[in-house]
Amino acid sequence: MIKIAITGKIGSGKSTALNFFKKLGYFTLSSDQIIKEIYDNHSMRRKLLKKIGIPDKEYKKEILKKIHDPNFNRILKRNLYPLMNRLRSKKNPSFTSMRKLFFEVPLLFEEKLEKNYDMIIFIKSDYSVRRKRVLEKGMTDQYFKTMDSYQSPEAPKQNYSDITILNNGSVIDFYIKINQHKNKI
Repeated sequence: MIKIAITGKIGSGKSTALNFFKKLGYFTLSSDQIIKEIYDNHSMRRKLLKKIGIPDKEYKKEILKKIHDPNFNRILKRNLYPLMNRLRSKKNPSFTSMRKLFFEVPLLFEEKLEKNYDMIIFIKSDYSVRRKRVLEKGMTDQYFKTMDSYQSPEAPKQNYSDITILNNGSVIDFYIKINQHKNKI
């Protein structure tokens, strides 16, 4: 089995690429979806919030207020990542007839996870395009800038990736570009 990571900066199209492979019948796993599951599960959310010192009431706003603080961000990661890894390993097929497994990993290089994958697909988009996409999803400009600042520059990511796909156009154009790379994947 081949483990393939899909990475890129916020708003680049990682989830869209993951959905493309899911529609083709491949096993896919989204880090964003795992985080959502943690926060949607009352018990897991309460335990996590207690460890990071955030009240359950309006916890999303409270986390976004504090995420700029490097110390808080470190505490959040130290408590969130083990939960994510447990959920990810439960969802990971222990054996599969599928030869390729696709994982969306936004902070792949920042968290030094690249060694866990056989292939890396980097999705690249212009800053203004990514910003527009994030704002259209209802996020704030401050949220976009904060999340973007936690991600390392694109050039090194592109250099260490096996495939880079530029995504500045429509979803259909992006799917066509992904399809053009299918033989390499």
